[in-house]
Amino acid sequence: MSVGERTLGIPQSRADEVRARRARKEQRVERPEKIQAEKPRRAKRVRRRYDLSLSHEYNTQIQLTALPAGFLGQRVFAGVVMVLAVLGLIRFINSPGYRVGPLEIEGAGLLTSAQVRSLAAVEGTSAFLVDPQQVEARLEEAAEVESAQVTMRWPRQVKVTLKERQPTAEWDDGGRIWWLSSDGVAYIQHGLDSNLVHVQSEEPTLNFSGSPQDSVIDPVVVQAASELQSLMPQVSTWTFDSSRGLGFQDPHGWMAYFGHEGDISLKVKVYDALVQDMETNGTSASMVSVENPAAPFYSR
Repeated sequence: MSVGERTLGIPQSRADEVRARRARKEQRVERPEKIQAEKPRRAKRVRRRYDLSLSHEYNTQIQLTALPAGFLGQRVFAGVVMVLAVLGLIRFINSPGYRVGPLEIEGAGLLTSAQVRSLAAVEGTSAFLVDPQQVEARLEEAAEVESAQVTMRWPRQVKVTLKERQPTAEWDDGGRIWWLSSDGVAYIQHGLDSNLVHVQSEEPTLNFSGSPQDSVIDPVVVQAASELQSLMPQVSTWTFDSSRGLGFQDPHGWMAYFGHEGDISLKVKVYDALVQDMETNGTSASMVSVENPAAPFYSR
């Protein structure tokens, strides 16, 4: 087929079509494969090697690789810096300018300043090491202290504010005298106080098995003793019997008992009426009980 025929679009023979397809295949350009470049390898640092020969009996050598240059130097420098920093911090914390001075104490009446300082145990220590909550806990271990508050003022001042348990009764517990607060907590006697209710028991009755902050007797007994004293101020000393409760030695010669608790005002009124009736009738007795005001009685 001529060129003109191909140009005019005249159909080609089968041989021409085959030759045309071969020509197109020969002209196809294939994409070259991607060449992966190898990454440059880091040059290995040459380390020194030391051969350590053992005894000729073993015919053996040990190869030891030396540490890289600067390995020890960097770590020694970092260690020295860390040690110096720790020493500097310790010196700063223990500086005399930050040591706690004399305590500022408020609310102490039963406890002396020396006792408060001994319980707090912070004078002379670094202010950075003082934990106010721990100091408060130590102060509240004392039975005389109901609550404690510790505040710090920069740089080294510590203030202690106490709320003490005020004594209500002076209790002679089988020969040992204690002061009792209204909540039944006992502590040692602090001087003389004529305003306290005086109670004595021939046998020890107070329970000291708990902590110093625990009640050694039911608080209602202490409250009853205080109320009896206010209603019968002529009684100088009250007695306590574990079974019959509070009582006193009446001038008429008998023991009067009012129990452990209850309506104390009513019991006193019943007792006064009973005594008046006994005086009128000339009745003598060895014991009078108004433990139950609804059923008072006396025995000869």
